[in-house]
Amino acid sequence: MTDDVDSSAELSWDEGAERRGYPGFFSSARGLSLPVGSHVRSDGLGGYYIDFSVKAGTPRWPPEWLDPAEHAHVVTAQWGLGCYERYLRGEGEAWLTAAVDTADHLLREQERGGARDGGWSHHKPKSHTYRLTPPWLSAMAQGEGASLLVRAHAVTNDDRFAEAARRALGPLAVPTAEGGVRSSLGPGFFLEEYPTDPPSHVLNGGIFALWGYRDVALALGDEEAHREFERGVDTLAQNVGRWDTGSWSRYDLFPRRVDNVASSAYHVLHINQLLAMQLIAPHPELAAAAERFAAYRRSRPNRMRAFARKALFRVLVPRNRLLAHRTPFAHPPARRSTG
Repeated sequence: MTDDVDSSAELSWDEGAERRGYPGFFSSARGLSLPVGSHVRSDGLGGYYIDFSVKAGTPRWPPEWLDPAEHAHVVTAQWGLGCYERYLRGEGEAWLTAAVDTADHLLREQERGGARDGGWSHHKPKSHTYRLTPPWLSAMAQGEGASLLVRAHAVTNDDRFAEAARRALGPLAVPTAEGGVRSSLGPGFFLEEYPTDPPSHVLNGGIFALWGYRDVALALGDEEAHREFERGVDTLAQNVGRWDTGSWSRYDLFPRRVDNVASSAYHVLHINQLLAMQLIAPHPELAAAAERFAAYRRSRPNRMRAFARKALFRVLVPRNRLLAHRTPFAHPPARRSTG
């Protein structure tokens, strides 16, 4: 761990709290504890940037919850990264075996050829909050999958993992209009967890995706991946204020009539992601945003206001596939004609 990790430890999320793996219905920070990874290296490939070890309960592949028909690529990659974190903590070789087995599963699931080459396609529609018709890709799955694959390559020297990691980055360069996951943000680009039109710009998913670029650049000496990571972080730093309401963080930038503020779990995840980014690609704008977000969380009125706004959002944009898109609040305001 670098000195930067130690200096920011007071901001790390719920270190003394009970560690659970999922946020629950209200997405409470008490139900999901994902701190900055304790084996992050600023000078090379180490542990993952967010500690997913709480998501990995037993070092045995496949986990009991896995349903191959679900194509749960994000949670699968996170489970594998959590296993790898437990291995780095000295919990035994079984955890490394489980991480490599997870990477091997992702390798077999990865598409070869065609418009979605290198992708992990989702074959179920997204029917609430965002509307997506299958098959669709997620930048978050691509980035986290690449991050796990390069770590599997580092410990096995199996070139299949290196090739798959490079191919996983392919969809990150393809515009959403063409079936990929890249959108515009100002003069730069943003990587879409949910490739909607108009862009949703989900903050946590975009950051996870960028880390895939960094890991491939470091582990495989990929100069193009390095350039894309630097460009992506610069764009994030220049635009991070867009997710700042002045009292809390926003989950996304989708242009609805009502803002989708972050739940307490995702607000703290935003803080820890920004802190982790400071360890590997320092930008004063990101450090300042992490400080502001942490200060917001320390304010009880801000926490209560954010909870109320999130509750209102869920009333107006419910998690129900039949109701979610019947409310006008789920959609962008109609554009006025200028003719």
